[in-house]
Amino acid sequence: MKPQNSKERRISFLKFFGLFALTVAMIVAAVFFNYNVQKKETTLLREESKLIKAGVEFKDKFYEEMVDVQGLIDSLDVPGQNTNFLKSQINDKLVVLQKTIPTEDDETNLYDMHSTIVNLYVELTAAKDKLHELRDAEATIDEYKKAYEDCSRDLKTAERELRIR
Repeated sequence: MKPQNSKERRISFLKFFGLFALTVAMIVAAVFFNYNVQKKETTLLREESKLIKAGVEFKDKFYEEMVDVQGLIDSLDVPGQNTNFLKSQINDKLVVLQKTIPTEDDETNLYDMHSTIVNLYVELTAAKDKLHELRDAEATIDEYKKAYEDCSRDLKTAERELRIR
């Protein structure tokens, strides 16, 4: 006893099996791609996290070095300090600071900003040096004023003596 619609049943079963296989394949592909995308995304995020951590560490070290340089520059104002030694220490720290600035931040202005900070410290050191020179010149000017006043008094007394005679 063979059913009369066996051909139609077979075609319907093959259609069902084909759609079932297609649906299962789509679900498996979606799960597979979802897993791979997450894996790649996680890898990229980890790399980006490492870069950000390295940037933060550099900024922390750069800030610490800036504070050290600022302390050395401020100590130039203390009387009795060996200014030549302090200036050489400041210059050494600034050279090291300039060399540690990473250049791969081309799309941002971080390299320019850090370089500008180092250049400002160099200019500040030069300005402090000129200020010390001007303080010495100020003392010399005070000495000359005092000598001028003494000479003026001596000249006035000499003129009085000449008038008296």
